[in-house]
Amino acid sequence: MSKIILTLYIITTSLGLIILKLGTNSGLPVSYANNKLHFNMNFYSVAGIVLYGLSFMLYVYLISKNDLGYIIPLAAAFVYIVIFIASAVVFKEVFTATKIIGIAMIVIGLIFLNLKK
Repeated sequence: MSKIILTLYIITTSLGLIILKLGTNSGLPVSYANNKLHFNMNFYSVAGIVLYGLSFMLYVYLISKNDLGYIIPLAAAFVYIVIFIASAVVFKEVFTATKIIGIAMIVIGLIFLNLKK
């Protein structure tokens, strides 16, 4: 069950972040000017906030049922990897050697994290 929740967490977090970024193309969703709070919410902003809120609930479940020293690095690593790939595909961000080395180090860390003692 935790693997399914972890997968859902990774998907909702990654999609939430990607959709939130798409929503900021027309400006920040919330701004403060002339002593007033202004909301510039569009579909992407709302969808991203909902997905990110759902991911938070899944995160709370994960940390309540698993060892923190295991689940936090595992979840974060997979989110970084998915975001790295999505940013190149969706936003046409550049793959640099430094970024690729960083992702490779994350994958190596995941391998070490999952080695049996």
